[in-house]
Amino acid sequence: MKFVKLFCLLVVLWCSPAKAEQIVELDYFTRYNNNELLEVILQFNIKSGWHIFAPYQQEFGSPLKIVWQDTDKNDVLEESFSRTQRFDLDDFSFDGYDKKAFYKTTIKTQKPNSKLKISWLACAEECVPENIEIDIAHKTNSNFEQKLEEIADYFISSDFKLKQKLLLMLFLAFAGGIILNLMPCVFPILSIKIISLAQMENDKRSVEATFYSFGVVVSMLAIAGILFILRQFDATIGWGFQLQSPYFVLIMLFLFIILTLMMLDVINVNNSWSSKIAFLRFNNHKTNAFMTGFLAVLIASPCTAPFMGATIAYAIMSPVYYYFPVFLFLGLGYAFPFAIIAWNPLKLRRILPKPGKWMNILKKVLSIPLIFTCIWLIWVLLAQRGVVVSGQNLKWNDFSTNKVEQALKNEQPVFIDFTAKWCITCLVNKRVALQSDEFANLVKNKNILLLRADATNQDKDVGKALNSYGRASVPLYVYYDGKSDDYLILPQIITPSILSEYLD
Repeated sequence: MKFVKLFCLLVVLWCSPAKAEQIVELDYFTRYNNNELLEVILQFNIKSGWHIFAPYQQEFGSPLKIVWQDTDKNDVLEESFSRTQRFDLDDFSFDGYDKKAFYKTTIKTQKPNSKLKISWLACAEECVPENIEIDIAHKTNSNFEQKLEEIADYFISSDFKLKQKLLLMLFLAFAGGIILNLMPCVFPILSIKIISLAQMENDKRSVEATFYSFGVVVSMLAIAGILFILRQFDATIGWGFQLQSPYFVLIMLFLFIILTLMMLDVINVNNSWSSKIAFLRFNNHKTNAFMTGFLAVLIASPCTAPFMGATIAYAIMSPVYYYFPVFLFLGLGYAFPFAIIAWNPLKLRRILPKPGKWMNILKKVLSIPLIFTCIWLIWVLLAQRGVVVSGQNLKWNDFSTNKVEQALKNEQPVFIDFTAKWCITCLVNKRVALQSDEFANLVKNKNILLLRADATNQDKDVGKALNSYGRASVPLYVYYDGKSDDYLILPQIITPSILSEYLD
């Protein structure tokens, strides 16, 4: 099986005792002009028989990372890597470099020097993590122009490869947005939209779809923008970060209580203040549709659909001109199913019967997901205040990197559950898989140390740990077999059989 082969391959390849001799040597060349623009070329000289991985996350391995430690990201005007090679190992392929690799960039700066932190994973029959910090003086090397000519061929089509990677991520983000509509946290919003469509004239449904989609996209980009700004200040947060705030949860609880009471006709929808709070009866149905779309993204935050974890992590690790397109396509995918239905009123006319008493019955039925949402939000709020303690048959320990390191020294397997009580996908996985007899037997038979990294409240250590595994959202499941420092990342939606496949 492919995953078993991958596991065995990583066990062979991963960390061995550190080498005294540096495997990758680094040279750099600079040009500093009067406009305060610094151009830098980094040359990686890789020891014969070794390779390093490409500068983006792949199926396995660690990407080449370059961080300007004292330079604002907005001041990095452009950067590119030399084109990669394709390496094949058994059934697996990956992009990387051997012999030589190059990085070139232009930054805007007035400082006399810049600090640069670079890390990579060098592999042959074994793998060795290496890193270096360099202090680059802002001056012009006499041989810079010569070096530019020398390396020109190395950059042919490299931009194309990066664009291919971006196109793939945009496609996966769009697909992830579509699948997000099937996640349980979105059911309450779907209830509202079904009622809205049923009550609306056919000629207004396309307008409703347009403004709903616009609200979804604006909300998605707004959350992405706030996340981007906060991370510039070293905040270790990811997707769904707003639900780490009890104040936000309290506001959402208030909104959904109003929504539930309106669906049950306890509150009259003609009451202007309650209607506006619920985003259901604005004076203008376009504003109503827009705000429903905006709310749809906020309530979808507890869920992470398939493909979303990898695409969000890719976006966060990428430059700003890649970051926002990924979230844009995520929003477009999320809005797509409703929009495509509402833009085709003929099909809706066949699906929905004529208005009548059935609509009142439907409202009562569809209020059930809203009631459960209110109960869930109350539970999250209590958990954030330390009131709720979840009972478990298995013994789960609080996560720390020290516990992982100590267990691996003792050759004990480790399973890490990155979760949050506001994460619906996490709760479903917990119920279906992590509380199953199959998982309990695996833990007992293999003496697996269970660690839970709880992101219900903002926790800097948990955020850093998520980032170290190339992710920025929960759920995340990480498994160490205890035989090496290598780890496997499990799918975001797990079952007992998936756990058996990865852990057994």
